[in-house]
Amino acid sequence: MNNIQFAWHVHHDRLIEPLTGSIEERIAYIKEHKPKHERGLRLRLLKPVIGPLPIIYEEAWKAYDEAWKAYVEAWKAYDETRKAYGEAGKAYVEARKAYDEARKAYVEAGEVSQPIIEQLHLNECPNCPWDGSTIFPAL
Repeated sequence: MNNIQFAWHVHHDRLIEPLTGSIEERIAYIKEHKPKHERGLRLRLLKPVIGPLPIIYEEAWKAYDEAWKAYVEAWKAYDETRKAYGEAGKAYVEARKAYDEARKAYVEAGEVSQPIIEQLHLNECPNCPWDGSTIFPAL
């Protein structure tokens, strides 16, 4: 874990943890943002870990860090999918409304046009056995 630097007392409630930036950045943050009465103790105790850490600890951290990164990526994908699903749902509702309205208009137009359509059928399909339901009325 040569590229991860662990430090003591990065935060007041943790003994050891990896630095997310440089130790100089953490020192600057403490000086600027932490209460004045805490700064001296925080700065005195904050220091890089020098000795070797147990391999099991470093390996566990590496697995934890990789799992966290995978979780963040999965959450991003989930969130994007959820947004797309919501947008698709809205589009579906709008399309279904348009479909229902168009179907209603089509059915009404068919009812109004039925006599004209039947006459057109008689003219274009003489001797057709159509009985209004089937071309096989005798069956």
